[in-house]
Amino acid sequence: MKKSMFLLLVAGLFLFLLSTTAYVVREDEVAVVRRLGRVVKVVVDSRDLDILEGNFAQEPYQTIQKTYRKGLRFKLPFADEVSVHSSKYLTYRSSPELLNTRDGRRLEVQMYAQYRIVDPYTFSMTVFSRDQANRRMDELVYKSVIQSANALTFNEFFQENKLQGMLAEQRLRLNRSLVGDFGLYISDIGINRKNFPPSNIDTIEDKMTKQIAKESEKLIAEGDAAYVQAQATTDRQREEILAKAVAEAAIVKAGADAEAMEIYQLSLSKDLEFYRFMQRMKIYREMRDNTVFMDSSNGIFDYFQGVNP
Repeated sequence: MKKSMFLLLVAGLFLFLLSTTAYVVREDEVAVVRRLGRVVKVVVDSRDLDILEGNFAQEPYQTIQKTYRKGLRFKLPFADEVSVHSSKYLTYRSSPELLNTRDGRRLEVQMYAQYRIVDPYTFSMTVFSRDQANRRMDELVYKSVIQSANALTFNEFFQENKLQGMLAEQRLRLNRSLVGDFGLYISDIGINRKNFPPSNIDTIEDKMTKQIAKESEKLIAEGDAAYVQAQATTDRQREEILAKAVAEAAIVKAGADAEAMEIYQLSLSKDLEFYRFMQRMKIYREMRDNTVFMDSSNGIFDYFQGVNP
């Protein structure tokens, strides 16, 4: 009985000593170890060593042990105090805010940022908690992004390459100060909501209606101008074709008349009397079925009587 009590007492003492000398840092955590109130060790992620190079070069870190080995760790009982912080990504969402674009248009926007704790020492000395971290985002990140967004025009604000380029530039600039001053690192930043303010909707609809009407009038005017031009071109082409046809007809008629005259002249030169006879026969045909009174001395009767002049 006494032996069992002794073993139980030893086991309890061992567990107590273990609880006061050992601690666990999980893979998604970072930690700060203080000895009698002074920071003596930090446990960070190995992926963040490059990011923290500038911090580690600062004077406070010259006397602090830095390690990225996690899991079961040991400390001095009663003298060491361990503060553990999550290194998971945290999400910051801003309140909706109105901004004025460079060309005077108004938009209601809401931004977000994905960030995490990379330097537990700096974080514990300046920020203390996640609520305080979100306040820093409001003061620094949100303000900086909104000011940069104000430099974009309305159309540029909706062009992904322009907006993403601006946000990427701001992320790099902000990380230089956030890592050094607060131990925070932003991995992603963006604007996830872009709305027109309710007070501007009627004005926007009115402007869009006027713009559509203006474009419609412009298209109608361009169509009318194109029709008039096409009609004028058609009329000109028709006049040109008619004039050309008349000219060609006149040339043909003149040629035919000249040829007929030539034939007549040739006929006259060959047999003038025959020509006269044919002319009188033509007159005779025209006189057919008509009564004509003529003087008996008219030379035409010579042909009727078979007498030559």
